[in-house]
Amino acid sequence: MGGPDRSKAVKYIQQLDEAQCGGDWEAVPNLVRKIRKHAPARACLTLAANATHAVQQAIRHQPSTGTNPEITGLVQYVPPLIGAIDAEHNHPEDVFQAQVALGWVHWALGEPELAALRLPKNIEGDFSLLDGTSKQATGWTRTCALKAIYIKGVALEKSRSLGDAIEVFESGMPIVSATASELKKASELRKWTELLLTKFCLITSQTIKSNASPRMEAETLVAFRAWADFWERLASSSTAAVGGYATEADVPRRQIWKEYYATLSFIVQSDLPYPSTALGATSNNHGMRIIQRGELARVEARYESLLLKEAHFPKAEQSSEEIEELVELVLGNWAVLCGSCWDENDLGSGGRVGISRSVLEILYRAATKTFHSTQILRGLFTVHLALADFELAFKAFGTYFEIVNKGKQRVQKTGEPEHALDSNEDVLVTASKCIRALCQFGGLAGAEKAKKLAHFFESWLEQHDPSHSQEELTNGDTNGVTIGNKKLLESGSAAETSTVSPHVYAHAWRAIGISNAQWARLTPDAKSRPEYQAKAIANLRTSLKPEYGCTDDVDTLFALALVLSERRQIGEAIQIVGAALAPQRNADKASNPTKFDRERSLIRLWHLLALLLSAKEQFTEASHACEGAFKQFGDLKALFGEREGDGNYQSEHLNGMQEKQSAAIDYMDDYEKEAILEVKMSQLLLIEVQDGPDVAVNGTEELLSLYSRLFGQAQIPFAVSRKSQQNPPTTGTSTLRSVKGSIFGRSKRSNRDASGATTFASSTAENVSTASRPPTSQTTASAAPKIQVTGESGTPAKLTRRSQHPSTKTNKGDKLAHKLSHASIRNRSAATSKAASNPASDGEISPTKVVDSTSQQAREAPPRANGQGTKPLNSYSLLPFSCPATRLPPSESRRHHIGILVRVWLLIAGFYRRAEQYEDSKVSIEAASELVEGLEEDVLRDESGQLLVDAREWGVGKSVEELWADVCAERGQVSLAESWPFVALSHFEAALTHFPDHPAAIVGLSNILLDISSEALVYPPSIPSIATPPSSSASATPNSHKPSAHTSTTSTPLGLPPPPVQGPAPPTTKLSLFDRLAARDRAHGLLDRLTKLGGGWNDSEAWFGLARAYEDARMEGKAKEALWWCVQLEEARGVRGWEAVGGGGA
Repeated sequence: MGGPDRSKAVKYIQQLDEAQCGGDWEAVPNLVRKIRKHAPARACLTLAANATHAVQQAIRHQPSTGTNPEITGLVQYVPPLIGAIDAEHNHPEDVFQAQVALGWVHWALGEPELAALRLPKNIEGDFSLLDGTSKQATGWTRTCALKAIYIKGVALEKSRSLGDAIEVFESGMPIVSATASELKKASELRKWTELLLTKFCLITSQTIKSNASPRMEAETLVAFRAWADFWERLASSSTAAVGGYATEADVPRRQIWKEYYATLSFIVQSDLPYPSTALGATSNNHGMRIIQRGELARVEARYESLLLKEAHFPKAEQSSEEIEELVELVLGNWAVLCGSCWDENDLGSGGRVGISRSVLEILYRAATKTFHSTQILRGLFTVHLALADFELAFKAFGTYFEIVNKGKQRVQKTGEPEHALDSNEDVLVTASKCIRALCQFGGLAGAEKAKKLAHFFESWLEQHDPSHSQEELTNGDTNGVTIGNKKLLESGSAAETSTVSPHVYAHAWRAIGISNAQWARLTPDAKSRPEYQAKAIANLRTSLKPEYGCTDDVDTLFALALVLSERRQIGEAIQIVGAALAPQRNADKASNPTKFDRERSLIRLWHLLALLLSAKEQFTEASHACEGAFKQFGDLKALFGEREGDGNYQSEHLNGMQEKQSAAIDYMDDYEKEAILEVKMSQLLLIEVQDGPDVAVNGTEELLSLYSRLFGQAQIPFAVSRKSQQNPPTTGTSTLRSVKGSIFGRSKRSNRDASGATTFASSTAENVSTASRPPTSQTTASAAPKIQVTGESGTPAKLTRRSQHPSTKTNKGDKLAHKLSHASIRNRSAATSKAASNPASDGEISPTKVVDSTSQQAREAPPRANGQGTKPLNSYSLLPFSCPATRLPPSESRRHHIGILVRVWLLIAGFYRRAEQYEDSKVSIEAASELVEGLEEDVLRDESGQLLVDAREWGVGKSVEELWADVCAERGQVSLAESWPFVALSHFEAALTHFPDHPAAIVGLSNILLDISSEALVYPPSIPSIATPPSSSASATPNSHKPSAHTSTTSTPLGLPPPPVQGPAPPTTKLSLFDRLAARDRAHGLLDRLTKLGGGWNDSEAWFGLARAYEDARMEGKAKEALWWCVQLEEARGVRGWEAVGGGGA
């Protein structure tokens, strides 16, 4: 036998290093023997290898129960290792490996504290001396470094030194990065790297949840990002396991992805600063949030994939807790990402819609691993509702409610709690949201469903709500009220009663009150209306009880004030609105001051205040209230944005220039924008009341400009396509000029015109006046814009104002009829209340004072620092009242916008009509007609077959047929103003063919029928005379809507004696008594039905017409009742109906 061979020693030492790194422990004893032969001086190395091999073998043969003799025998290696470490001075790597082996022996013996003491004190520092730029440590030395860090970190964790453990694990990250390239070929290195990262992630995740350190989130993401990098490097290896347990690991791999996702979710939901150390700093918050969203999506996909692959469908007595935990995290993140705190641009491609659709996919996949999960159904309802998938949303809620109701009944019968059943608080929150959505988007059908649902929960609350049961209050604690089902804790070790927060009770009562109020508006049962209104007031007042802590809730106060307004309790309603508009007691409650969340919620209250003040004939104060809706933002630039050269919100602001920064309206949904536009419309009506329609028409340009700023110019030319016309000019001082040029520039006869109305020829955009409109009601009376239209001959003729005498009636109610007419509803005097609409005026008016205080509060509200003042969530739960608002899909949103624009044009037509500028009014009506025609074509092109022209689309507003009825009714009003009652009659008839319950059409038609019945209006002959008309009528305009037979009977206003004429009297047709009675009975039937429906029960003009019908029928008692009711309605009537402020569940 030969002696030591140096070359062989080097070879065997290398082979030993490779065997240990590769986990070939069977080869270690033989290699140790050979090294001892050829390198006897490396005793420390061989002893460390023997001890490591012994520990490995002992762990492999560890029994499931009892003690292992091999483990207890490891103690024999402790003294030799200590001696070898002390004796070795030439090979520092051997010493390092021996120290780690000694520590591992103590670890295997169950002595973690002693193991940590045996390890190097500064593992990373000692390793850096062995592995530097001038030399490289062996693979096993690197593995030992990771093993030492793992053992020391876990030992510190067990001794509850979490901070020190975090520092130890963090010190190993450079070693993990340095050894990343060797992971695929070194199994032991891979094992200890995974063990270290697993424990590092778990410890630091636990630390951030306990809020033990303010900087833990940064270290946590460092650990998790290292884990993700480790995962990606092994993904291409065919031998790398993607799931299950790692070797010697205590938790499955998916647990790390779960903690990673939970930690990211915690940062998102708590609005903590996003750690970007490992990713590099970005230039702005926008770019940082895109990175944050991308990381969250990647981790979410990894964890969900592993969970669905490894989870099994539960048995009947089991629950899918981890699946539901994932759902809770996903929904919590969705509520934040799609809420008001994140912008659309922060979410990357797809935006809010893309995120919501991906959440739905996760929910549906999760449902395949659960059995009737109420949490998943609740999430499906919430997300579908946010996407305006109303049918799917309410189907999900129906299933949810059925399962919950049956489950609660089982719990009540058996007394055994059910783990997967939603708590009472979750049920109340979900039901409240459903009730409000049904009222806001569902019309009559939705209100009826909401009423039934509200009745159920009202009965339940009367038994469990502390305001109805003092016993329940005394049994509860100070933070909530003990009710209903008792639900076990997730650990199953103890039972805890489920509590309902007081504010949840408040929101539930509010939803019930809103439901009762909405049903009172729409119910066809007129007798039950006062009862439901009284219920609504009681419910809403219950919601405002001090014990609930929601006495200043804006939505509740608005709903209560609206119901009081509808009951004509104007003074009390004003007090409620004033309380809601008062400055917040705790200004720091604002969740996002820069987006004006509170100011946006107050817009409808300002509008309601304006209408209430107008009902009290305080028109100056009402104008201030309208201005308050805008001035509360402090500066119009904050509301509409700031651009180069102009910060105003008039037409100059809307010429397509890029805004410098986002404004408040850029964060609003369609319904909030609509509320702003409604305020502007009411403001113009107030101008009309105070200064006359001549001044009001001068504000129409500003109204159209505001529409363009709110909803975009792309929506306006909707109905102008498919026709040959000149393009609008590409330059100009105002966006409105292109708007009017594109919409007014039409030559088309509506196929909906049932009476052959005038054909409006096209006019070019160059013919529109370029005079800019005054921005506010400060405008003085001036000429309306000269809109060029062409006659049938094709020659342009400039429109001028026609002087018409108001028509009068000859019956007994002439004066009252004139008093109740729309144009002069109270014969208000401009001297009584003159417009004072200077935005900078300081009047002694309470609305102005409220404006000043709220705008000052808006200016002084400091922007919240990111993560400051935020309490970490106790659990990753979906905050129930901060869910994303419902946003209509693009197609539905476009139809909604067009419906709003139709309403705007018809309002403008009314201004022109009352200013006696009838041709301008007709042009505006034609613009609305074109929009409705295009909208109808859009509905008919729908391939799904779900859209109908005669049915309201949920969330969109009026149906196409209702819009046609609006157009026809306005045409009828213009014909009446032009003293063509029978042309108007045909228009009103056409309106009722589209929508039989149209209030304005019914009132207009009924008044004509009553005039015919009383012979105040003589019907023209059915066969026109062939005689040549007198010369006095030869100059009559030969328009298609003015037959020659009409000229002799309507040459003067109705009710006035005809002027003396040359020649024989024109022929007339005197109707028989039967025909006149039929006209009266039809008017009575139409008005009687209208005054019982939601659209006309509070219409004073309808009630006055009904009183006329009763009077003609000699039913004096009913006539007096109707007139008295009419007087009450008129005394509490504003410049617009209460529906203008928006009711329902909005």
